[in-house]
Amino acid sequence: ILPKIYLDRLKLQKAAEMLTASELSIAAIASELGYVDQYHFSRRFKAVMGFSPKRYRREISSVL
Repeated sequence: ILPKIYLDRLKLQKAAEMLTASELSIAAIASELGYVDQYHFSRRFKAVMGFSPKRYRREISSVL
């Protein structure tokens, strides 16, 4: 696995944790993880996790 892909996945795993454990906005989470553009973050999150950040937060919150 390429280092960039590994780091990207680590950041998105952290984002998933932050989405479920905090009330921070998606933009704030994206910024905290080094994404300048919230929309780029959302596209990457969906590509890796299978859900948009908003839907991920909603789906996981309903399970917990």
